[in-house]
Amino acid sequence: MSKTLATFFHRHARASTIAAGAAVVMGCAGYAWSQVGFPPPPPRVSPAAGVIDMHVHPDPDVFGRSLTDVELALIAKRKGMRGIVLKNHVVTTADRAQLAMNQVPGIDIWGGIVLNSSVGGINPAAVEWMHRMSGGRGKIVWLPTFDSDKHVKTLVDKTKSGIVVAPGGKVTPEMDEILKIIARENLVLATGHVHAEEVVAVTRRARELGVKNILVTHGLTNIPGLSPAQAKQVAQMGAYIEICYFQFLTGPTAQYQWMTHWDRVDAKAVAQAVKEIGADHLVLSTDLGQQGMMTPPDGIENQVAAVRAAGVSQADIDKMMKRNPARLLGLAE
Repeated sequence: MSKTLATFFHRHARASTIAAGAAVVMGCAGYAWSQVGFPPPPPRVSPAAGVIDMHVHPDPDVFGRSLTDVELALIAKRKGMRGIVLKNHVVTTADRAQLAMNQVPGIDIWGGIVLNSSVGGINPAAVEWMHRMSGGRGKIVWLPTFDSDKHVKTLVDKTKSGIVVAPGGKVTPEMDEILKIIARENLVLATGHVHAEEVVAVTRRARELGVKNILVTHGLTNIPGLSPAQAKQVAQMGAYIEICYFQFLTGPTAQYQWMTHWDRVDAKAVAQAVKEIGADHLVLSTDLGQQGMMTPPDGIENQVAAVRAAGVSQADIDKMMKRNPARLLGLAE
């Protein structure tokens, strides 16, 4: 073979090798580019691991829900969550919590009662029977929600009335009796959808009667609509103020029309509350489970990411999603 031909073949082989290498590189780059438009890979450990969600709404229910108790428990367990609290506006959930735990061992599930008209309103007997349910999973007593005077006047009709628990700043005799049951059984008082002034009055009376565990239900949105001064006041009395991921998604631009009735309270509001009230007095939950919405465990993951992006430390997030809920429920931190 002549020297000229040898040089030609050498150059051609080198060019082919370079071209092949470039094709491999371009192929790899194309593979990377093909992933644009997809969600990121799952983390090795979910941000929801160890979290207790104090506010979830599974099926069966009278409102559209996306997951049953068991389906939700399975997802929460897979994400490594420590526990969930089942809430229903019309029936008690202590029995459902135990049944779900029987089907999904390895995660704690609690229930309770919402004091709407379906259970007799401010009904001490209903609370007594709820906490006695076998399994001991009945832990939360929510004050009225959609039957409360505040909810009715805010979202239904200003001329109509609903259930009141502390007219004129003084708790009713029935409410007083329920607070005594909560104190005696070391249950959790959650303030539901009552007026902000009632939240303050009930919190004060609850502390006088020895109630240790108080959670102000989504306290910073328009129901109950605590003012900054009221929020600090109940926090100083020992209550935790709940901020739900659901309220990150509400407001005038919300996905569904029914969600536009609720004021938006987002990650920036959480960061502000941490500065002004302190993470020691806050609880982050989801209030999710509605049909057409993300699952509560997904909501927890999104909430963690949003709050971190708003400048809140992981230590404070752990307080609000792990330690404070554990304290409310009487668990080791």
